[in-house]
Amino acid sequence: MQQELEASAISFEASAAPGPQQGIIVIRMAVQASEVQAARLQLSIDGRAVFAKSLELGPTAQELWLGLHGHLLPDGPAVVRLALLVGERSVVERRLDIHPRNQGETARLVRESLVANGAPLVLDGCCDSGLYDYADPSLTAWFDKPDAEAFAHIAALEASGAADAEQAEALRHFVVHGYLEMPGLIGPEHLGRLNAALDDAVAHKIEGYEWGDSRRIHNLHDRYPAIRELWLHPQILRILELIFGERAKPCQTLTYVFGSEQQYHQDTVSLTPFPAGRMCGVWTALEDVQPGSGELVVFPGSHRGPRVYLRDVGLPKVRGDDWSGFAEKVVPIWTEIRARHPRHVYRPSAGTVLIWHENLLHAGSPRADREKSRRSIVSHYFGNGAIAYYDSTGQPGFIYEGAASS
Repeated sequence: MQQELEASAISFEASAAPGPQQGIIVIRMAVQASEVQAARLQLSIDGRAVFAKSLELGPTAQELWLGLHGHLLPDGPAVVRLALLVGERSVVERRLDIHPRNQGETARLVRESLVANGAPLVLDGCCDSGLYDYADPSLTAWFDKPDAEAFAHIAALEASGAADAEQAEALRHFVVHGYLEMPGLIGPEHLGRLNAALDDAVAHKIEGYEWGDSRRIHNLHDRYPAIRELWLHPQILRILELIFGERAKPCQTLTYVFGSEQQYHQDTVSLTPFPAGRMCGVWTALEDVQPGSGELVVFPGSHRGPRVYLRDVGLPKVRGDDWSGFAEKVVPIWTEIRARHPRHVYRPSAGTVLIWHENLLHAGSPRADREKSRRSIVSHYFGNGAIAYYDSTGQPGFIYEGAASS
């Protein structure tokens, strides 16, 4: 009877994304109790206890998450059981069905590296670069290798028919400059539907957007088919597959009406892949970009600079909106990199797609003419088999599992 009373006084919810998942499998929980009491959270997989931690329950709801390094689990269905113990008794239990799926050469290399590096199966609410062996040369992407500019890898792709002459030239530009362009990839009809979707999002003030704001609107691909088509565009996925050597998986969409005016930065610390090099940004112009509109600026060759991880600069994870430590420790490194590379102001025509290396320094320039829009959609893609996380905040990354290149 006492156990039933204890259980009824505790609210415990748990969830995991349905279907097959690669990389970090995230389990999200919310727990609350009618009165303060000590408890223990225990996690088991297929009947084997793999993790436990102490909690102090109380009337204030706690939201927490655990991540599973799916690479360290067999592919296929598995049963996760979460139990809250008060004393020695399990008072609340939840069952979750998960389906790790990590296939391909990158997944194999990641699994071997995690095992060799002693990475934990369970992440307790934080992802960190220190868990991963970024120094292992066997994990270096082909385009980051010292001899990449000999272009032997691209020549082999072209000789085998995997890449045509246009793709090969774009890949050579990517190796040297850190980005490539696909002019006119999005045609007038699709552009019309994309801009109509953006007009509708603005009219409905999605996420509280107000006309003239520089801020972005998140994940409109979930609302508008035209944006989802762009998100999963087969020619974009194909060139990314040639870069990653694996299928490309999209992460999110960020839609802009006006220029972002975002300070120069590298994506590595914010959208972080393991192994390095398995993430790219993709920027699509929805209109001809005009001078003074807050154009995108890239710094060719800066992708060869150092990758910045918070552990390496002695910085804790960013919590809430306090980026002051980040500004003190990370921005000066980017400033030094910026000083060593030319500045290229990017003014493409509507329908042009830009793909950049994860470590390429880029920025949104100031909006000199605040009446001029700079309509664009950005997404980020990870290579199949990679781990995706956000080193800046310690949060796990999202990878859409339904995408596949043609």
